[in-house]
Amino acid sequence: MNENISIERQKQVEFAVGMAAIDGGKPSAFTRNLLNQYEQGQVSSSQLKQAIVEKYIRASLG
Repeated sequence: MNENISIERQKQVEFAVGMAAIDGGKPSAFTRNLLNQYEQGQVSSSQLKQAIVEKYIRASLG
């Protein structure tokens, strides 16, 4: 992956985590793992979003 893309992804993750922290939120281990995969270019932003949505849909269905 291009170094500039990697740096941009790191900035995006830091921003998202920072915005969540403003509201007292903290990423779960599951989400942190996905964010690390995103930073490393292993998953796209749409794959990241889909994985999070699917996890919390399953959790809400019990």
